Amino acid sequence: MNQPPEYCPYCGTPVTGVETPMLGAVAVETPMVYRCDSCDDYVFYNPTPGGSTAVVDGESLLLVEDFRASGEWKLPAGRIELGESPREGVARELEEETGLSVDPAELTYFYDSSGEPVAEQYMVNVDYAVPRSKTTGTVDAGSDATDARFFTPAEFADSAYSLRESHVDRFGTDSLEWVLEEARRALEE
Repeated sequence: MNQPPEYCPYCGTPVTGVETPMLGAVAVETPMVYRCDSCDDYVFYNPTPGGSTAVVDGESLLLVEDFRASGEWKLPAGRIELGESPREGVARELEEETGLSVDPAELTYFYDSSGEPVAEQYMVNVDYAVPRSKTTGTVDAGSDATDARFFTPAEFADSAYSLRESHVDRFGTDSLEWVLEEARRALEE
């Protein structure tokens, strides 16, 4: 979890910053690079890395229903864990959320973005595409998804479902067709 720092991680001195009316407390401005008044070292408030995998099966994309909001769907995605490369992290998240496995080397970069999906939790996302034929396993929603299935953009548009707000913010569109086309373009290059 990334949160605004309250103390210098090197010497423990409280971090001073600017008054934040919304929080009613002293906080560090973002994006943050702060020089500690006590030890003169730098304190950073950095984004958390994350990403997603667009699994393409012909005219369809694999989506997962977010466990936090019924009816809201997204690409299989999550945060990169300590020691993982972005490809390793999104491959792990794909398997955890859908039951599909992929060799991280088979993933093709197609998009990146930065944003604030949760207040004061900044993320940098790296998104990859992979053809369904390069994955193994059976699609089955995992612990942090309530459903997982392939949709064509038309099927999704005709459903009662929507894309999760953080997904729309990340890609700058609610068009599943756009995501599919970007992923396919990357796989064709």
